Parts: sequence; structure tokens; C-alpha cells
Amino acid sequence: MTEINQKTNELAGRGSRLGAVIIDSIIIIPTLIGIAMITGFWDEIMPRMASGIPLSLKENLIMFLVGQSIFLILNGSFLANYGQTIGKRVMKIKIVDMEGNNLGLIKLYSLRYLTFSLFSQIPVAGGLISLVNILFIFGKERRCLHDRLAGTQVIRA
Repeated sequence: MTEINQKTNELAGRGSRLGAVIIDSIIIIPTLIGIAMITGFWDEIMPRMASGIPLSLKENLIMFLVGQSIFLILNGSFLANYGQTIGKRVMKIKIVDMEGNNLGLIKLYSLRYLTFSLFSQIPVAGGLISLVNILFIFGKERRCLHDRLAGTQVIRA
């Protein structure tokens, strides 16, 4: 590999990856809350959740599908064209395969995002899987489980 290629495929730092997740969250969470408030969903579920009454399967499914849809609306074009979410774009990092190539949106979204979002929905085990997924960032390769599953790495853009 030439020095230029090594620079191009330099792994993103853990801090920049965390920063990207924080930026993405700052964008998506208020968006979802706004949608919930406008549709009345917020007034319907918040009192029940505050009282410890669990949401129905239908309500959980609605929240999951709306959340995934908003994620794709906000980030789909950036992921498809640049391998980046808004947060990754701001932090100047991107997702590539192990050879440094961009991936298609379907593979990128389905393996890297959707799969682990589905895992996180499993009571108790989902939280554990999510924690283990994130902790893999502390390995030498700085690859979370979702990176390993999708065959991706996050590099400086």
C-alpha cells in the first residue's frame, strides 16, 4: 500500500465515532418526539410509560417502524452516496468495506443498522447484545459487532 492509500484508509477514532452518534441522536430524537407530539402518540403513551404500563406490541412496532423510516429519510441519501450518516459527515468519517470501497445502501442499512436495531428489541437480551456490540469498538480493529457482521470499517473521510 502506498502512503496515500494508508492515509485514506486510516481508521476513524473512537471519539469521532462517538461524536457522530451523538450528532445523529441530537437530530433524530427531537424529530421523533415532534412526530409523536403532532400525531397525539406522545399523549397516548407517555402517561402509561410513566406509570410503568408496558407498550403493546403494536405500539412498539409503530415506534420501531417510524424510527427506522425517519433514520432512512434523514440518512439514506448520505449512506447510499457517501457511506455516511449526517453525524459521520460532520465528523468527516465514513463507512467502507474492508478494502476501502463504498457499499450499497441495502447491504449497509440491513446488516449494519437494521439487524442490530431488531436485536435491541429483544427484552433483556437486546440490551446485552447492544452493549457487547458497542464494547467491540475497544478492540485493536475498532470494529463493533455491526461492523463485523456487515464486513465494514469506519475510516477518516
